[in-house]
Amino acid sequence: MAAPIAHIFLAVQMLAGLFYGLFDEKEFIIGTSFPDIRYLKVISREETHATNITLHDIMQEKDSFKAGMLFHAFVDEQREKYIVEQGFYEKLSDFKFVTQSLKFAEDEILRSLFDAAAYCAYFNIILKQEKAYNIAVKDIKRWHMFLKEYCSNNCSCKDLMMKYFDVVDPHAWWIKRWLFMQFYAYKMEKVVSFIVKDKWAKKAILNFYMNFAKKYT
Repeated sequence: MAAPIAHIFLAVQMLAGLFYGLFDEKEFIIGTSFPDIRYLKVISREETHATNITLHDIMQEKDSFKAGMLFHAFVDEQREKYIVEQGFYEKLSDFKFVTQSLKFAEDEILRSLFDAAAYCAYFNIILKQEKAYNIAVKDIKRWHMFLKEYCSNNCSCKDLMMKYFDVVDPHAWWIKRWLFMQFYAYKMEKVVSFIVKDKWAKKAILNFYMNFAKKYT
């Protein structure tokens, strides 16, 4: 599954390509960023991530927000298939947050190619389609705030990891937070740094993201 910047990066590509003229950009990007609100543990993954989505399914959807959600699911499935085919998991250290580390690394690579901060303002509003889910408005606001902070690139890699921890476990005891910071965040930072600097890994990641739109246009 891809991380926030990767999802927006691919959405922008497709909105300028195959999806050109079909959807409202703001609503589509909010929609494609919405499904991972499930990390707040306020909704199940099954409710926000459809399965076996096709490009035809997305292009037939009239609601831009819902189309964005479908695109999120499509990207997650295509990316995971690619990551497994390339053997990424066999090449990386096996620990609790290896999948999250890989996603952070992908976004770190894409940050140098893409101004994600340009889309932060989209998350200043909450769409009625978001409110239609059984999620408190305060939690939607919390998710939007996380997305704005994440995309703004005002934090170090380690700070972003701690923000991620705070999102997924906001009521954690201080000792759990301290242990995450001292061990897991440090380990994640090392794995992210390795992936970003490794020629093979970086090339494989860029191959997926840079050629995604071409593959479907």
